[in-house]
Amino acid sequence: MQQDMFRSIASDYETPTYVFDMRALAQRVDFIRKLLPKETKLCFAMKANPFMAGVLADMVDRLEVCSPGEYEICIREQIDPEKIVVSGVNKTLASMERILSYSHGAGIYTIESELHYQILKQCAGRINKRLQVLLRLSSGNQFGMDEPTLERVLASIQTDNIADIIGIHYYAGTQKKMSKLENELQQLEIFGAKLKEKYHISDMELEYGPGLMVSYFEDASPSELTASDAKKQLETLNNLLSDMHAYGNISIELGRFLTSDCGYYMTQIMDIKHTGKAGFIIVDGGIHQINYFGQMMGMKKPYIQLVKANSHETDIPENAGKWTICGSLCTVNDVLVRQIELDSFETGDFLVFERCGAYAVTEGMALFLSRELPQVLLIDLDGNIRILRKKTEINILNSKMEEN
Repeated sequence: MQQDMFRSIASDYETPTYVFDMRALAQRVDFIRKLLPKETKLCFAMKANPFMAGVLADMVDRLEVCSPGEYEICIREQIDPEKIVVSGVNKTLASMERILSYSHGAGIYTIESELHYQILKQCAGRINKRLQVLLRLSSGNQFGMDEPTLERVLASIQTDNIADIIGIHYYAGTQKKMSKLENELQQLEIFGAKLKEKYHISDMELEYGPGLMVSYFEDASPSELTASDAKKQLETLNNLLSDMHAYGNISIELGRFLTSDCGYYMTQIMDIKHTGKAGFIIVDGGIHQINYFGQMMGMKKPYIQLVKANSHETDIPENAGKWTICGSLCTVNDVLVRQIELDSFETGDFLVFERCGAYAVTEGMALFLSRELPQVLLIDLDGNIRILRKKTEINILNSKMEEN
């Protein structure tokens, strides 16, 4: 976005604030679709940014929900349950009954354990409807089932006849190199072919989370920057998917890679000072509100814009030098960036952290020191700004709550 847009936002709205640009998001979805096989479905991993779910529901084929709370957001956004994949490691009978009261059995449900199968079997019997299920294959972590367990559940489903197995779900982490993807897809091709032959499943689907890389830092090594080039990664993924034949349909699940570039975090410079030779900038935000994958105590430099509160420029550098940007928390850990080169700034100006469209809004230490949650702004497809969340006091969450 242009500096004038940020300056206008700073003038009209409070900081700190998140800004999510749906115009950039639409361009990102179009960019991804053009570089993947035409028939590939796109699934948005909602945990990356639940504020985008309502808009993205009209841009992608599915949304993956991993908690009852995320499903409640979908209900409020009136998202068609047919487009929702209900995932997550802790499905309970109560949470599934609540979800099914809204979906009436529509949508897709992952099975990550034998207990999940028993819960879904009970739920399907109560509503007297067959459920569409994905069997989640584990990569060795806590998610999904190993191959013997998955096959055991698959055989039970075919015997009980209470669900339709539409395919396999697989996700093994984020920020992965292409060599890792290639190895995963080769193994999934072998496993898929085995299931088709052994259990006579036709048109089996693979829902795959590739965990494509996003470059967050300007000082990343050349190898990291090359690995995280979006176009190159998608072209490689396209070639890998084109060589797969065990699955009739493939759905690519994306979160970080889809939304990171579409978000910004704005925070105002409140104080400028030196303690000895060290220069510090104090902002009204902090590490409780912004999180980058691999941030490491402010040692890496994210992409940042300095936005002057006034549009006039000066030829005389003010405050030129290296600065450490710190937030409003009373802890030495509240360092956003160390030793960054800045000049011609003053209190009242703004810093805009880029590539904050994924996880930054949800992964920070939001409750620490009882500072309020920042507001969330959304720029819609027509360029209009909407407030999705006002600045919200949270001190009530960190103290005794009065009984009703």
